[in-house]
Amino acid sequence: MNEQICRTFKAVSEHRSISRAARVLNLSQSAVSQQIHQIEQDYGCALLVRSAHGVHLNEVGDIVYQHVTQLLHLLDQSREEVRHLLEPGPARLSVGASLTIAEYLFPHVLPRLDNPVDRQHLTLYMANSHDVADRVAQGELDLGLVEGPIDDAQLVLRPFLEDRLKLVVSHRHRWHDRDHVSVEDLREEPLVVREPGSGTRMVMESALAQLGIALSQLNVRFVLGTTQAIKAMISQNLGVAILSPYTILPQERADFHLLDISPLRLMRHLSVIHSTEHLQPAAERLIRVVFAMDWPATLG
Repeated sequence: MNEQICRTFKAVSEHRSISRAARVLNLSQSAVSQQIHQIEQDYGCALLVRSAHGVHLNEVGDIVYQHVTQLLHLLDQSREEVRHLLEPGPARLSVGASLTIAEYLFPHVLPRLDNPVDRQHLTLYMANSHDVADRVAQGELDLGLVEGPIDDAQLVLRPFLEDRLKLVVSHRHRWHDRDHVSVEDLREEPLVVREPGSGTRMVMESALAQLGIALSQLNVRFVLGTTQAIKAMISQNLGVAILSPYTILPQERADFHLLDISPLRLMRHLSVIHSTEHLQPAAERLIRVVFAMDWPATLG
Protein backbone atom coordinates (compact mmCIF):
# COMPACT_ATOMS: atom_id res chain seq x y z
CA MET A 1 0.00 0.00 0.00
CA ASN A 2 1.60 3.26 -1.10
CA GLU A 3 1.21 6.82 0.11
CA GLN A 4 -1.04 7.90 -2.76
CA ILE A 5 -3.53 5.12 -2.02
CA CYS A 6 -3.56 6.18 1.65
CA ARG A 7 -4.25 9.80 0.70
CA THR A 8 -6.99 8.75 -1.70
CA PHE A 9 -8.66 6.57 0.94
CA LYS A 10 -8.45 9.45 3.46
CA ALA A 11 -9.99 11.91 0.99
CA VAL A 12 -12.86 9.57 0.08
CA SER A 13 -13.52 8.87 3.76
CA GLU A 14 -13.66 12.57 4.65
CA HIS A 15 -15.63 13.76 1.60
CA ARG A 16 -17.92 10.72 1.62
CA SER A 17 -17.92 10.80 -2.15
CA ILE A 18 -15.68 9.30 -4.80
CA SER A 19 -16.48 12.11 -7.23
CA ARG A 20 -15.71 14.91 -4.73
CA ALA A 21 -12.51 13.19 -3.64
CA ALA A 22 -11.48 12.85 -7.30
CA ARG A 23 -11.92 16.60 -7.83
CA VAL A 24 -9.89 17.46 -4.73
CA LEU A 25 -7.12 15.06 -5.69
CA ASN A 26 -7.21 16.05 -9.35
CA LEU A 27 -7.74 12.41 -10.35
CA SER A 28 -10.35 10.68 -12.48
CA GLN A 29 -13.20 8.90 -10.70
CA SER A 30 -11.98 5.68 -12.28
CA ALA A 31 -8.50 6.13 -10.76
CA VAL A 32 -9.98 6.83 -7.32
CA SER A 33 -12.23 3.77 -7.56
CA GLN A 34 -9.26 1.60 -8.54
CA GLN A 35 -7.22 2.83 -5.56
CA ILE A 36 -10.10 2.19 -3.14
CA HIS A 37 -10.44 -1.29 -4.63
CA GLN A 38 -6.69 -1.81 -4.09
CA ILE A 39 -6.75 -0.87 -0.39
CA GLU A 40 -9.76 -3.10 0.20
CA GLN A 41 -7.90 -5.95 -1.48
CA ASP A 42 -4.90 -5.31 0.76
CA TYR A 43 -7.08 -5.65 3.88
CA GLY A 44 -9.18 -8.47 2.42
CA CYS A 45 -12.51 -6.85 3.21
CA ALA A 46 -14.74 -3.92 2.34
CA LEU A 47 -13.90 -0.65 4.11
CA LEU A 48 -16.67 1.54 2.66
CA VAL A 49 -20.42 1.21 2.42
CA ARG A 50 -21.73 2.39 -0.95
CA SER A 51 -25.18 3.93 -1.35
CA ALA A 52 -27.07 6.26 -3.67
CA HIS A 53 -26.04 9.14 -1.38
CA GLY A 54 -22.32 8.42 -1.53
CA VAL A 55 -20.01 6.32 0.64
CA HIS A 56 -19.20 6.07 4.33
CA LEU A 57 -16.84 4.03 6.46
CA ASN A 58 -17.90 0.76 8.01
CA GLU A 59 -16.51 -0.41 11.35
CA VAL A 60 -13.32 -1.86 9.84
CA GLY A 61 -12.90 1.15 7.56
CA ASP A 62 -13.05 3.48 10.56
CA ILE A 63 -10.13 1.63 12.18
CA VAL A 64 -8.11 1.80 8.97
CA TYR A 65 -8.93 5.51 8.58
CA GLN A 66 -7.57 6.32 12.08
CA HIS A 67 -4.27 4.58 11.41
CA VAL A 68 -3.90 5.95 7.87
CA THR A 69 -4.46 9.47 9.21
CA GLN A 70 -1.76 9.01 11.87
CA LEU A 71 0.63 7.54 9.30
CA LEU A 72 0.18 10.43 6.89
CA HIS A 73 0.60 12.94 9.70
CA LEU A 74 3.93 11.35 10.68
CA LEU A 75 5.10 11.38 7.06
CA ASP A 76 4.21 15.07 6.69
CA GLN A 77 5.88 15.92 10.01
CA SER A 78 9.10 14.11 9.09
CA ARG A 79 9.31 15.92 5.76
CA GLU A 80 8.77 19.29 7.46
CA GLU A 81 11.49 18.63 10.03
CA VAL A 82 13.96 17.54 7.37
CA ARG A 83 13.11 20.59 5.24
CA HIS A 84 13.86 22.92 8.16
CA LEU A 85 17.11 21.11 8.81
CA LEU A 86 18.31 21.29 5.22
CA GLU A 87 17.08 24.72 4.19
CA PRO A 88 19.78 27.42 4.14
CA GLY A 89 19.76 29.81 7.05
CA PRO A 90 21.79 31.05 10.01
CA ALA A 91 23.35 28.33 12.12
CA ARG A 92 22.16 28.14 15.69
CA LEU A 93 24.85 28.32 18.36
CA SER A 94 24.33 26.60 21.71
CA VAL A 95 26.65 27.74 24.49
CA GLY A 96 26.93 26.43 28.02
CA ALA A 97 28.37 28.57 30.79
CA SER A 98 29.04 28.15 34.47
CA LEU A 99 26.77 30.28 36.63
CA THR A 100 29.51 32.77 37.53
CA ILE A 101 30.44 33.30 33.89
CA ALA A 102 26.84 33.31 32.64
CA GLU A 103 25.60 35.81 35.19
CA TYR A 104 28.58 38.15 35.53
CA LEU A 105 30.83 37.89 32.46
CA PHE A 106 28.80 36.72 29.47
CA PRO A 107 26.52 39.81 29.48
CA HIS A 108 29.65 41.85 28.65
CA VAL A 109 30.48 39.54 25.73
CA LEU A 110 27.11 39.59 23.93
CA PRO A 111 27.17 43.29 22.90
CA ARG A 112 30.59 42.72 21.29
CA LEU A 113 29.20 40.22 18.78
CA ASP A 114 29.29 42.28 15.58
CA ASN A 115 26.99 39.93 13.69
CA PRO A 116 23.40 40.51 14.91
CA VAL A 117 22.43 37.11 13.50
CA ASP A 118 24.85 35.48 15.96
CA ARG A 119 23.13 37.22 18.88
CA GLN A 120 19.66 36.28 17.65
CA HIS A 121 20.50 32.60 17.14
CA LEU A 122 22.53 32.01 20.30
CA THR A 123 21.11 29.92 23.13
CA LEU A 124 22.78 30.05 26.55
CA TYR A 125 22.54 27.07 28.90
CA MET A 126 23.50 27.76 32.53
CA ALA A 127 24.84 25.02 34.80
CA ASN A 128 27.86 24.23 36.92
CA SER A 129 31.17 23.65 35.15
CA HIS A 130 31.00 19.85 35.43
CA ASP A 131 27.58 19.68 33.76
CA VAL A 132 28.60 22.09 31.00
CA ALA A 133 31.70 20.03 30.20
CA ASP A 134 29.63 16.84 30.04
CA ARG A 135 27.16 18.39 27.60
CA VAL A 136 29.92 19.74 25.35
CA ALA A 137 31.64 16.33 25.34
CA GLN A 138 28.35 14.64 24.38
CA GLY A 139 27.77 17.07 21.51
CA GLU A 140 24.72 18.68 23.10
CA LEU A 141 26.43 22.09 23.22
CA ASP A 142 28.74 23.75 20.68
CA LEU A 143 30.86 25.59 23.25
CA GLY A 144 31.35 25.78 26.98
CA LEU A 145 32.67 28.54 29.26
CA VAL A 146 33.85 26.97 32.50
CA GLU A 147 35.76 27.63 35.71
CA GLY A 148 38.74 25.63 36.86
CA PRO A 149 40.41 22.58 35.29
CA ILE A 150 38.46 20.20 33.07
CA ASP A 151 40.24 16.93 32.31
CA ASP A 152 38.60 15.32 29.27
CA ALA A 153 40.47 14.02 26.23
CA GLN A 154 37.42 14.78 24.04
CA LEU A 155 37.66 18.50 24.78
CA VAL A 156 39.96 21.36 23.87
CA LEU A 157 40.44 23.71 26.83
CA ARG A 158 41.52 27.30 26.10
CA PRO A 159 42.02 29.59 29.15
CA PHE A 160 40.97 33.21 28.55
CA LEU A 161 41.02 34.85 31.99
CA GLU A 162 42.76 34.48 35.36
CA ASP A 163 40.45 34.73 38.36
CA ARG A 164 41.78 35.02 41.93
CA LEU A 165 39.06 33.97 44.35
CA LYS A 166 38.53 35.90 47.58
CA LEU A 167 36.83 35.39 50.89
CA VAL A 168 33.68 37.54 50.87
CA VAL A 169 32.13 38.79 54.14
CA SER A 170 29.39 41.22 55.03
CA HIS A 171 30.35 44.83 55.76
CA ARG A 172 28.92 44.12 59.25
CA HIS A 173 31.20 41.12 59.81
CA ARG A 174 33.97 41.40 62.40
CA TRP A 175 36.54 40.89 59.59
CA HIS A 176 35.22 43.82 57.55
CA ASP A 177 38.40 45.89 58.14
CA ARG A 178 40.98 43.12 57.59
CA ASP A 179 42.99 42.43 54.43
CA HIS A 180 43.47 38.73 55.07
CA VAL A 181 42.70 35.89 57.45
CA SER A 182 44.33 32.51 58.00
CA VAL A 183 42.94 29.08 57.25
CA GLU A 184 42.83 28.53 61.01
CA ASP A 185 40.62 31.63 61.35
CA LEU A 186 38.31 30.09 58.74
CA ARG A 187 37.95 26.69 60.41
CA GLU A 188 35.19 27.67 62.84
CA GLU A 189 33.57 30.43 60.77
CA PRO A 190 30.14 29.54 59.29
CA LEU A 191 30.86 28.89 55.60
CA VAL A 192 28.52 29.00 52.59
CA VAL A 193 29.61 26.91 49.60
CA ARG A 194 28.41 25.96 46.12
CA GLU A 195 27.18 22.48 45.18
CA PRO A 196 29.56 19.68 44.04
CA GLY A 197 30.55 20.17 40.40
CA SER A 198 30.78 23.94 40.72
CA GLY A 199 34.05 25.40 39.42
CA THR A 200 34.33 27.67 42.46
CA ARG A 201 33.96 24.73 44.81
CA MET A 202 36.47 22.61 42.86
CA VAL A 203 39.13 25.32 43.14
CA MET A 204 38.44 25.78 46.85
CA GLU A 205 38.60 22.03 47.56
CA SER A 206 41.82 21.69 45.55
CA ALA A 207 43.49 24.57 47.42
CA LEU A 208 42.48 23.11 50.78
CA ALA A 209 43.69 19.64 49.76
CA GLN A 210 47.16 21.07 49.07
CA LEU A 211 47.26 21.93 52.77
CA GLY A 212 45.91 18.52 53.78
CA ILE A 213 42.51 19.93 54.71
CA ALA A 214 39.16 18.48 53.61
CA LEU A 215 36.12 20.70 53.13
CA SER A 216 34.32 18.55 55.71
CA GLN A 217 36.78 19.84 58.33
CA LEU A 218 35.42 23.36 57.93
CA ASN A 219 32.18 24.68 59.39
CA VAL A 220 29.96 24.43 56.29
CA ARG A 221 26.59 25.96 57.16
CA PHE A 222 24.88 26.10 53.74
CA VAL A 223 25.36 24.42 50.34
CA LEU A 224 23.61 26.58 47.73
CA GLY A 225 23.22 26.33 43.96
CA THR A 226 23.73 29.93 42.89
CA THR A 227 26.05 32.80 43.67
CA GLN A 228 23.09 35.12 44.22
CA ALA A 229 21.77 32.86 46.97
CA ILE A 230 25.21 32.76 48.59
CA LYS A 231 25.50 36.55 48.51
CA ALA A 232 22.06 36.81 50.13
CA MET A 233 23.32 34.70 53.06
CA ILE A 234 26.50 36.78 53.36
CA SER A 235 24.57 40.07 53.30
CA GLN A 236 22.51 38.83 56.26
CA ASN A 237 25.76 37.99 58.06
CA LEU A 238 24.79 34.31 58.19
CA GLY A 239 28.12 33.10 56.87
CA VAL A 240 31.14 33.84 54.67
CA ALA A 241 32.03 32.41 51.26
CA ILE A 242 34.85 32.06 48.76
CA LEU A 243 33.78 33.75 45.51
CA SER A 244 35.16 35.40 42.41
CA PRO A 245 35.57 39.20 42.68
CA TYR A 246 33.71 39.35 39.36
CA THR A 247 30.52 38.35 41.20
CA ILE A 248 30.51 41.52 43.30
CA LEU A 249 28.81 44.21 41.25
CA PRO A 250 29.72 47.92 41.60
CA GLN A 251 26.46 48.70 43.39
CA GLU A 252 27.14 45.90 45.90
CA ARG A 253 30.65 46.90 46.95
CA ALA A 254 29.45 48.83 49.99
CA ASP A 255 27.70 45.68 51.24
CA PHE A 256 30.63 43.25 51.00
CA HIS A 257 34.30 43.11 51.93
CA LEU A 258 36.88 40.91 50.14
CA LEU A 259 39.87 39.28 51.89
CA ASP A 260 42.68 36.87 51.08
CA ILE A 261 43.06 33.58 52.97
CA SER A 262 46.63 32.78 53.87
CA PRO A 263 48.21 30.57 52.62
CA LEU A 264 45.44 29.27 50.27
CA ARG A 265 46.22 29.51 46.54
CA LEU A 266 42.85 30.36 45.04
CA MET A 267 43.91 31.23 41.49
CA ARG A 268 42.02 29.63 38.62
CA HIS A 269 41.56 30.07 34.90
CA LEU A 270 38.24 30.63 33.18
CA SER A 271 38.29 28.72 29.91
CA VAL A 272 36.51 28.09 26.64
CA ILE A 273 35.98 24.40 25.93
CA HIS A 274 34.87 22.70 22.73
CA SER A 275 35.16 19.33 21.06
CA THR A 276 38.20 18.40 19.01
CA GLU A 277 36.02 18.34 15.89
CA HIS A 278 35.43 21.21 13.44
CA LEU A 279 33.79 24.34 14.90
CA GLN A 280 31.04 26.16 13.06
CA PRO A 281 31.87 29.78 12.06
CA ALA A 282 29.53 31.31 14.65
CA ALA A 283 31.37 29.46 17.42
CA GLU A 284 34.73 30.64 16.12
CA ARG A 285 33.46 34.25 16.05
CA LEU A 286 32.31 34.01 19.66
CA ILE A 287 35.67 32.61 20.75
CA ARG A 288 37.47 35.52 19.06
CA VAL A 289 35.29 38.00 20.94
CA VAL A 290 35.93 36.30 24.30
CA PHE A 291 39.69 36.41 23.79
CA ALA A 292 39.61 40.01 22.55
CA MET A 293 37.86 41.26 25.71
CA ASP A 294 39.90 43.58 27.93
CA TRP A 295 38.83 42.13 31.24
CA PRO A 296 39.50 44.31 34.30
CA ALA A 297 40.36 42.85 37.71
CA THR A 298 36.72 43.38 38.65
CA LEU A 299 33.70 44.45 36.64
CA GLY A 300 32.20 47.90 36.63
